[in-house]
Amino acid sequence: MSALQRANDRVTISERTIRDAQETPAPSGSTLAMKMADGTEVELPQDVQEMLLKALASVAQHGEVSIGRVPDELTSTVAADMLGISRPTLMKWANDKKIDSFTVGTHSRFKREEVLRVQKQRAEERRVAFDELRSLDSENEDFLDN
Repeated sequence: MSALQRANDRVTISERTIRDAQETPAPSGSTLAMKMADGTEVELPQDVQEMLLKALASVAQHGEVSIGRVPDELTSTVAADMLGISRPTLMKWANDKKIDSFTVGTHSRFKREEVLRVQKQRAEERRVAFDELRSLDSENEDFLDN
């Protein structure tokens, strides 16, 4: 039986595929290319590479992956979930103009691109903070080894 079976646009992942994903190295800075039938390689666009690498990581870590298109307009609940924050925090950010929002009737909505922008910004801020922490750790290595 094939590692992947397609049924109604769903792909079922076998235990072997999960093991293969766990054993597949994906070091930082990796790129993905598609090998054509004639042997030539075509590098995939960066966004496609990121999606596939995240899918591979999800299969390796959780044994599952869900890929779908996020709608252009998001409810506050969906936007908050995507950002990993509570809905009240999201609404505070919207009131403080940290994220753009608009209303439909009496309900707040968020553009997908705006939520993805804030998501990316937060990831970059975490990366910078982590790098600063690592730098501080190495500068104070003697004090931490006790």
